[in-house]
Amino acid sequence: MMNLLVDVIIQIWDFTLIVAPWLMLGFLFSGLIHAFVGEKFIRQHLGAGGFSSVWKATVFGIPLPICSCGVIPLAAGLRNDGASKAATMSFLVSTPTTGIDSIFVTYAFLGTVFAIVRPLSALVGGLLVGTLISVLVKEKMDKRDFKSVSIHAHPFKDRLKDGFSYGFGVLPEDIGKTIFWGILIGGVLSALLPQDVSQIYLSNPAIAYPLMLAISIPLYVCAIASVPVAAAMLAKGLVPGAALTFLIAGTATNAVTIAFVAKKFGKKVLIIYLASIISLALISGILLDFLMSGVVIKDILFKGREIPYSVKLISTFLFVGLVIKSFLKAKGEKMREAKYTFHVPDMNCKHCQSAVEKALKGIPGIQDVEVSLSERLVKVTGNVNEKSIREELEKAGFAAAKTG
Repeated sequence: MMNLLVDVIIQIWDFTLIVAPWLMLGFLFSGLIHAFVGEKFIRQHLGAGGFSSVWKATVFGIPLPICSCGVIPLAAGLRNDGASKAATMSFLVSTPTTGIDSIFVTYAFLGTVFAIVRPLSALVGGLLVGTLISVLVKEKMDKRDFKSVSIHAHPFKDRLKDGFSYGFGVLPEDIGKTIFWGILIGGVLSALLPQDVSQIYLSNPAIAYPLMLAISIPLYVCAIASVPVAAAMLAKGLVPGAALTFLIAGTATNAVTIAFVAKKFGKKVLIIYLASIISLALISGILLDFLMSGVVIKDILFKGREIPYSVKLISTFLFVGLVIKSFLKAKGEKMREAKYTFHVPDMNCKHCQSAVEKALKGIPGIQDVEVSLSERLVKVTGNVNEKSIREELEKAGFAAAKTG
């Protein structure tokens, strides 16, 4: 028993050393993208209909470090601002499937091929969903001029500061806990999953593919946190294509996103969305298995081990420090008394919190909005009625239940 515990701890430590340097690099680039591109720039380019908006929505979404829950309020905002169903759904698919941070982490754990195939699958997925919706779902386009969206040119120094604040402040608070759980699960699987049993089942595509789809579609899987789990299963014998299926379907779908799409866009769009993601995940996996036939999987895994140990150690301490800080900050949240208190169950990350605050602060008569992300509570004070609050939250993509 003690030996098993030691093995688990060693694997978790090893996984943390592998991921930390690439995670720090990903946080840096993510912060710079946030500061120098930003949401307003994206909104400015997604107002037109047709394939152009689908292409732009897909390409803009790929590098953004936004998870599958955080992209919901952003997608709702794009749609409310007049973006087409096709463009909004393209963005909703490509954004959580990968990101600049997850690309670095994918290379560290899974090697060059996976690091290239993941963003390519996000590109194909976004274009596929958007194009099918554009062709099969008729809608009357909003003719508003998106080019009139105001983009304030902040000084370079302020943008840089904002980028670092986002990359090493907001992002770790947002996904640090999820990454921690991903590393923990990956370490446990790597240490405890029996090699002989896993090779019998996970190496059989007829079992592995349906299993990965069944696990990944309803569950919320972060683009980064999914990587250590996939790496652990690959090391134990999972066929590469099934691992890619897990990475695609797990990040592009979950129960919350499915409910959002059904309510916001209707059943027809939902069917196109799910059918496209499932088809993409399976076909991409099969093609990857063909491409990697004859490749020794263990030779491509854990490229992050090649980085000097001192760099890995410093990065690990930085990463652990950021995660601890996010835990302590969440634990120390205290809320004041307010006129209305709402429970918002789908508010899971900093992007969600920002979207909720932005939506409610725009209501006339609002005096104060306080959000507790850890408790998923929103407290509102001001001369405003409950119906207005609910309507604004629904426009932003959130269901809410009044608790006080």
